[in-house]
Amino acid sequence: MMLSRIADAMFWIGRYVERADQTARILDVKLESITEDASHDLHGACRAVYDIFGVEDVPQSDCTIQHVLDRLVTDRTNPSSVAGALQTARENARGAREVLSTEVWESLNTTTLGMPRGVRPSRMHSSFQFAKDRCAVVNGLVDSSMTRDEAWLFLRIGQLLERVDMLARNLQSHDLEDSADAATVLLLRSCSAHEAYIRTYRGRVGAARAIEFLLLDSVFPRSAVHCLAEIDVALESLAKLHGSSFDRLGTAEPGRRIVGRALASLRYRALDDIVEDFEVEMEQLQMVTGAVTRALGATYFHPAA
Repeated sequence: MMLSRIADAMFWIGRYVERADQTARILDVKLESITEDASHDLHGACRAVYDIFGVEDVPQSDCTIQHVLDRLVTDRTNPSSVAGALQTARENARGAREVLSTEVWESLNTTTLGMPRGVRPSRMHSSFQFAKDRCAVVNGLVDSSMTRDEAWLFLRIGQLLERVDMLARNLQSHDLEDSADAATVLLLRSCSAHEAYIRTYRGRVGAARAIEFLLLDSVFPRSAVHCLAEIDVALESLAKLHGSSFDRLGTAEPGRRIVGRALASLRYRALDDIVEDFEVEMEQLQMVTGAVTRALGATYFHPAA
């Protein structure tokens, strides 16, 4: 049986690598849009970017591209920045070396040390591309060099939970009233879904269809439904390994119950019902990821507590 501290570390490696990747993807698209469109209200646009990542009460002086880069890309003390998330993932990996392959550790180490200490707006795209490429290498090595055991399952669950959380944050910040093609394409690109969407629908971009694709498409690997379904499968595998798939009353363990309710709520409701109070729905989806994290902590990471 795996030590709880190692299980905890693997879970957070998955979350933080995914956080670095998703943050780089979102910022790459959002900041490029701000810099290319002179009609943007710079302060308002930067504040909207901060809102995606839960940064509140930002002074007016910090609402510039450079301050966004300093705070959300290169600040290694901030675990929600690109460099900070990679730094935290590396610290967790240091304590879980016995279950990580050498290639994963070396790749994560190289990625963390390779992140620049400072980024200028004129060079930001190359920094985002470096982060995205290196996170892809780390995730590829995880898939190709690690056994599908408990360690891999915990890392995979962390990765998928973070993906759902970041998707919900991104969607929550989207203005549903803006049905212009440009706004919809921007949303799809920031979710790394534009090309997949075009291949799926082979036609003009539509705002409602884009929301449906991001939330409900069962085969797109970044959709909310796909990620929640994969989390459920991984949680079931973990429960079976621990001999506790169901309790004595036939009820699934807490994490699976939370995921199952969220999955059913998305799958078996009309899209109109979901978008009726869209901001609240996305807030609840973020709360689901927090609740599952706490359930995992109580079940596997800190069971004595």
